Amino acid sequence: MVDEQDLQAGLPRGADAAQQAQEQRTIAELNSRRKAFRVVATTGFLLPPAMFFLPLALSVLSGGDHPGAIVTMTAAWAVLVSATSFAVMASTKPGGHPWVHQIWAVPAAIIAMLPGAMTALVAYGLLVGAS
Repeated sequence: MVDEQDLQAGLPRGADAAQQAQEQRTIAELNSRRKAFRVVATTGFLLPPAMFFLPLALSVLSGGDHPGAIVTMTAAWAVLVSATSFAVMASTKPGGHPWVHQIWAVPAAIIAMLPGAMTALVAYGLLVGAS
């Protein structure tokens, strides 16, 4: 039975409970995806500084050269771009297509690794050269 609240909510006369349950489930699924996107984005924004600065700190504290440091420091830039993409996906309007943002995120992450690699090489080279 449709009451006055249903009409105010925009549901047509004769809308049944199954349709309303389906709409609620769809909204819950959307919110669940958005929450996952937010968690991934937050993690992605916290992880790159650690990925970039921990190899520097490790080389300062140990005084040695570590071959994986440049790779880790370069990858931090790609993780940052990916986190930005997930943040945009989390803010997609209901009914939108959040996965469309991956179309620009993948090339942008690859392109971001170029200045990331140069920055990592210079920073790591200066640090290892100074010690």
